[in-house]
Amino acid sequence: MKLHLTSAYATHTGLDALLGIACMDRTGRHQLCADPDEADAILFVENTQFDDLLFRQLLHHPLVVRHPDKTYMYNEMDRPWDVLPGLYCCLTKRHHDPARHRPFAYLYSPNPYVSNIHTPDRETRYLFSFMGSMSHACRRPIMKLQHPDALLKDTSDFNVWNSEPAELEVRGREYASTLAASQFVLCPRGIGTSSIRLYETLEAGRVPVIISDQWAPPPEIDWQFAIQVEERRIGSIPGLLSALEGEAADRGQQARQAWLDHYAPDTLFNTVGDSLASLVDSAEGRRHRRPGSQLNKWLVSGELLTRNAAQRLLGNQ
Repeated sequence: MKLHLTSAYATHTGLDALLGIACMDRTGRHQLCADPDEADAILFVENTQFDDLLFRQLLHHPLVVRHPDKTYMYNEMDRPWDVLPGLYCCLTKRHHDPARHRPFAYLYSPNPYVSNIHTPDRETRYLFSFMGSMSHACRRPIMKLQHPDALLKDTSDFNVWNSEPAELEVRGREYASTLAASQFVLCPRGIGTSSIRLYETLEAGRVPVIISDQWAPPPEIDWQFAIQVEERRIGSIPGLLSALEGEAADRGQQARQAWLDHYAPDTLFNTVGDSLASLVDSAEGRRHRRPGSQLNKWLVSGELLTRNAAQRLLGNQ
């Protein structure tokens, strides 16, 4: 596929990251295309636009108007609505339409120290760990878990998206060292159904414990290596992970391999292309609804404006 990558807004980290990753691709299955008219698909790579939560600027973009049948979106909003068909990081199961959406990973981590974690046979000191803010109700019971080999830390006083560089370094190194020292990493939902920590855990070769009842898993991965715990069953985690401790190394290796195969810098662009190709090739997917036509449904559900207002104050880390 020939892909044209762009944004309806000012250049931002997500678009820069994907453009850089495209240059590292080792598969050669998909190519960047400078001319949107010649491209097989146009992907608007967008982060959350707090000053335009309804993405009006995107929906009125000339390329969307001119090419509605081949225009897609990468959307990393914590509480997304169906702006355009495309790749969504935090879809809920009940809003997931396979003809229009692919659950997807985040394009980059804000923590540069995570990439240095994975080394063969690294010793761990924690059975499981969690460092994060209390951005969702399911996170509070986590802080009450008891186990002699667990590390649990509430970081609600820290916002990764709005901190000074010195604090970012201290917090980032602490988070990465805790991740490195853990066999299992608790990955609860935050404001959104997914979290960047899930993919950081894969990169580190640790076992993610996914706590998110409405999480829609990206389909390119067989997630059997992960542990999934219902939000109401959080209290069972210490006993469950103690029983599975002997499987942690093998599951961690599978997690690392999944990351290498699909989300590493030299494979992620291919995963983007494959995911878009699956939408382009879908007969239902070609019959796009009018851009933005699902807004009323999502507004009525209360999932758009009220929850996304909290993103101004809280990170999902």
